[in-house]
Amino acid sequence: MSDASENKRTPEAIRADLEDHLMKTFHEQRVLFEEGRIRFPATARLDCDEWGVHVHLDLEIEDKTFTVTGAWEVLVARGPRLGAAYVGWSITAISNED
Repeated sequence: MSDASENKRTPEAIRADLEDHLMKTFHEQRVLFEEGRIRFPATARLDCDEWGVHVHLDLEIEDKTFTVTGAWEVLVARGPRLGAAYVGWSITAISNED
């Protein structure tokens, strides 16, 4: 493997590639949270730092908030879906009409 391809997968490089998309797509947006058999709608608030992403979920079904996290190296973002490999959670942006 070349030095260029190894450097591309650094947390800093991954953050540079993903952060803008994550904030535009998920921050303060309605999402569907999934982990195993658990599914529910929530509003997501994202905090990004050098380690990774902290997703604060304000539940629609209860007046509660909880947080899931993922390091930059394990995040998988494809269009309206964000997940953390090896961790098992994902969120999908949903429209308010759904």
